Amino acid sequence: MHNIRTNFRKLYSICKELFEKEVNSRNNFQFYPVSPKMNDLQIVALSCCMEALSIDSENLLWSKLKTDYADQFTTLIDRSRFNRRRKRLSEKTERVQHHVSQHLDHLSSTMIVDSVPIPVIKMVRERSFRSFKHDFETAPAKGYSAVNRSWFIGYKLHVVIYDNGAIQQAGITKANVHDINFLKEIDSLPAKKSLLGDRAYISQTVQMDLFDQYQVKLKVPNRRNQHDYRKYPKKNRSKRQMVETVFSQLCDHLNIRRNYAKSFVGLATRLTSKLSATSLLQFINFKNGLKISKIKHALAF
Repeated sequence: MHNIRTNFRKLYSICKELFEKEVNSRNNFQFYPVSPKMNDLQIVALSCCMEALSIDSENLLWSKLKTDYADQFTTLIDRSRFNRRRKRLSEKTERVQHHVSQHLDHLSSTMIVDSVPIPVIKMVRERSFRSFKHDFETAPAKGYSAVNRSWFIGYKLHVVIYDNGAIQQAGITKANVHDINFLKEIDSLPAKKSLLGDRAYISQTVQMDLFDQYQVKLKVPNRRNQHDYRKYPKKNRSKRQMVETVFSQLCDHLNIRRNYAKSFVGLATRLTSKLSATSLLQFINFKNGLKISKIKHALAF
């Protein structure tokens, strides 16, 4: 279950299946005048594999590969080169999650949207931190977490999932951006489905836009002081619990709140790998006829 080589091969074979029509004969997304020791699919698969095994430190991973698996990863490249290629292939890694989502789309008619805080700077360093600040557009911001009832400096990870736990799509915004803005700028959604959200997503304009564009019905609980107040159906509250399960898995198993990045690009690359790793584990469960949301059990089969 914890053998890196065995799990890497398993995830690599799935990536080959998902990207069959997008890679060349050498499993690269582009032409290289000199063929690299590790092809692009291996970089993507290894990025997801390390996250799936809860190894979120590249130094630790390379230490294990060069000692315990030296005779099994004979084409291993330098860690710094892996890091650069991992960032460059971040968009392709993100497509892993999109491909899995398309395979699991037919299993559910209900989606859930929510966000989770991603702190990158401790509050005590609010006035003195320099990390992530080289570009104002991507610099972290100060936001408030209603769940934790505390302030934090960083970003928000927004996710849309199906009610079985499968990730449909995700996005990153600054911590001070309101959750409703994620839905306003969303690119696409599966048609003719329901979308459940909390009170942060109350907006008649957004509800109408989502229905006009995608035939998606946004259902949120009303505030008690609203004139047309209606009690939120118990079945919708029950379905929304799945997003809390996914967030718990991302925080516990994938360590999304443990940050080693020094730039927004590095952070986005790590979060992309973690989300795609989660999707791959869910896809393995689907292929094995297991419950999709039990990702800790996926690599045991």
